[in-house]
Amino acid sequence: MQEITDKLSGEDQLKFAMALEQAIQKKFRLYQDGIERYQQHPYQREALDASVFWSQGSACLRDIAPKDNGYPVFVIPSLVNRYYILDLMEDNSFLRWLGKEGWRPFVMDWGAPGDAEKAFGLEDYICEYLKPALRQVKEKTGVPPILLGYCMGGTLSVALANLCQDDICSLVLMASPWDFHKEQDQRGDQRQAHEQENRIQQQGAWLSSLLPLIDAQGEMPQELLQTLFASLDLTLSLRKFSAFTRLKEQSVEERNFVALEDWLNDGVCLTAKVSRECFEGWYGDNSPEQGTWSIEGKKINPSNLDVPALSVISSRDRIVPAESSYALAEKISKGTVLETPLGHIGMIVSRSAQSKIWTPVSDWMKQIVT
Repeated sequence: MQEITDKLSGEDQLKFAMALEQAIQKKFRLYQDGIERYQQHPYQREALDASVFWSQGSACLRDIAPKDNGYPVFVIPSLVNRYYILDLMEDNSFLRWLGKEGWRPFVMDWGAPGDAEKAFGLEDYICEYLKPALRQVKEKTGVPPILLGYCMGGTLSVALANLCQDDICSLVLMASPWDFHKEQDQRGDQRQAHEQENRIQQQGAWLSSLLPLIDAQGEMPQELLQTLFASLDLTLSLRKFSAFTRLKEQSVEERNFVALEDWLNDGVCLTAKVSRECFEGWYGDNSPEQGTWSIEGKKINPSNLDVPALSVISSRDRIVPAESSYALAEKISKGTVLETPLGHIGMIVSRSAQSKIWTPVSDWMKQIVT
């Protein structure tokens, strides 16, 4: 910017500054219009019927297709967002689509941490909730289910599979992080590698600096989590709300935008212990990739898994870099990779998700159980 203004005369510099200010004001007004249109939109999500199959504390396991006898799929979403991104709307639901395809999906609804979970860490969620829920699915359906994890839920699924390998049939990992020190492009020169190392160290230090606040509150507020996600793409909010103003009113695209944005704003907090384990253990020490992450005294090692596994990896994922997921996929001996250009959320709710992700995932699972 300075190089441009240096080449302009005094009068031209003034014109340039005025034109730039007008352009910024125009973009900001468009952004404000998009936010106002979203806030005034009448859409309200209606809870879809999903019976409770098992419950403990604030969590429950929801049976999406209780009347069907399809092969069970035990679905584990992230702890940091509501499960219903997988069941967003009746006509845009990965879980209900699986039910129509002949599967019987069970999804873990974590709820929000309550009194029972105040002191919970990752081990508590895995051993107190995931393990007994998995046993219930296996006992009631009579077969070991397919384990499907999305985002952080995929990382938790790897731990559960390590502890209960005889209780699962196979493993599907969608946009699941493992190497927390990997970035999207690892082909840079030594200077770029050094810059990346510095960024990782700074990120770890910054995340750790939040822990005293989190400890004092006893949890990590969802507003702080949203801020962390927003920092991954600083102009995303500007771009998406500006684009929202161009959508046709009462269109499917408009309704889908509002439904997704409502989900994004319906986050939950993390317990202080889980926050510390993720910030210091995962992002700081990179404990999953380093082989030092343990549950019940057992180190969680994907190389120990002897079940078929499918890794769905996005080449355009801003939340979980592809290289982070590839580090996990490469450790599983019976692993298959499905790479997609759809983003972290796009692989679940975009218009092309069914053809590019849902159907290939279902087809792969059919090969496993037949």
